Amino acid sequence: MRRARSLVLTGLALLAFACSQEDTTGLRRRSIAPPATSGWARLPLDAAAQRDTKGLWISDATGRSVPYLVAREGLWTSQPLVLANLLLGADREGHPAAEFGLKLPEGWQVGEREQLRLDFDLAGTAPWVATVAAERQRQGGAFLAYTFPAPAHLYDLSPSGSRASLTLPWDGERYRITLRMDQGAAPRIKGLRVFAETRPEALEAELALDAPLAAEPGKPREWRIALPQEDRIVGLELGLAPPAAPLRAEVALGEEGSFAFVSEPLWNLPALGSRSMRVALAPTLARTLRLRLPEGATPISARVLVRRQTLLFPAEAGQAYALHLGGEAHPAPGDLGALPSSRALFATAPLILGPEAPDPQGLPRRVSSGERARPWMPWVAGAAVLLLGLAAWRLLRDGEAPAP
Repeated sequence: MRRARSLVLTGLALLAFACSQEDTTGLRRRSIAPPATSGWARLPLDAAAQRDTKGLWISDATGRSVPYLVAREGLWTSQPLVLANLLLGADREGHPAAEFGLKLPEGWQVGEREQLRLDFDLAGTAPWVATVAAERQRQGGAFLAYTFPAPAHLYDLSPSGSRASLTLPWDGERYRITLRMDQGAAPRIKGLRVFAETRPEALEAELALDAPLAAEPGKPREWRIALPQEDRIVGLELGLAPPAAPLRAEVALGEEGSFAFVSEPLWNLPALGSRSMRVALAPTLARTLRLRLPEGATPISARVLVRRQTLLFPAEAGQAYALHLGGEAHPAPGDLGALPSSRALFATAPLILGPEAPDPQGLPRRVSSGERARPWMPWVAGAAVLLLGLAAWRLLRDGEAPAP
């Protein structure tokens, strides 16, 4: 009986070994350039590291795991700011305008958060569209205009949608906002609220990739955009054949993604000197993007906006660190919580990843039989278990046979 039990346990061990093994082939380590100063360090991931974020961890020179945060919206709490000397009305040309300064909380400085979010209380008759001109003043000097990467608009296109919020870099002491009408009657600015925020998703995209548009066969309202490699998509710039009145597009990320309406409308009206072509998307790691437009609308150009993930961790000046990829995560003790300030973080240069190398400190990943490179091994183990089972059954049968 004992011998039969031993054979059964051996068979089960062989089966477990065949179905799950440690995979060390994918373990990789990348050096991190030593920081020049101590404090919070930011490490932007490149395309190769971005595609393998599951299980990554950071270590110091001794191999100990270092706690880190992923830069994302919500790490920095939004802070309402008190306005100073708020002026609401119109400029000399009759355009709606607002001018204001900021009273900072105790201990704060200009730029304590990355952005200012301006929420306008507007009264007007839809539909209307206004291009935003924004200026800031520093230490009593002249007002300097912001240059937006794409035209900034406020609008009310009910029922197609409306926007009454604007995000600006926080780099001034006093601000002036002017609404220049593209369509409809000018609204009246009734009020304004300002919040200090750090929203990594609202920062300018790192890359704007020109991408070819391909019409989907048999689907006259759908197009496909393909990138050379998988990347973290956060937005789309889409040029429409004119004239195109405000419309809402549907976008699906990835081959399996479902179509969903984007929040911002798109348009191209040369007669009015107005167009809007940029929309934000939920950050998604994908290689393809599928587009669906209303009947009659035709896209003529496309640029995919990419922002790769950034890791934030406390680093000592001159110390060597490494990023580990391809295996299981090595948890660091404790919890960093939320970041209290971003001004010092974004004032320093980001750290740089070095080339890949084998990782002797990595934690191997457990893989099932279906993932391994030798598909015949489960069959061998199964046959061995079957033979051991037959041997055990015979021993049990012989043991139970009555004595002569």
